[in-house]
Amino acid sequence: MEAVVKGMVQVAGATYRIVRLKRGQYNVVRILDDVGVGSFTSWPTREVHSVGVEVALMHEIARVAVQRAKTSWVGRLALS
Repeated sequence: MEAVVKGMVQVAGATYRIVRLKRGQYNVVRILDDVGVGSFTSWPTREVHSVGVEVALMHEIARVAVQRAKTSWVGRLALS
């Protein structure tokens, strides 16, 4: 499957590109310097993997992406 840009989210003053890699799996790229900062899965459970940013920030990016419909995910997810 080809990677598809799902949109942008802004968290803590920075903008991140959300890229769908496959069903429920997303890569996060910081726009400022075009650097990958991690990835997350939204299905079947939410998991985050951080590279160069705090894990708490990656959780927030994943939460905002799901909340603002930047993922293909549908259903219920604990956003806290």
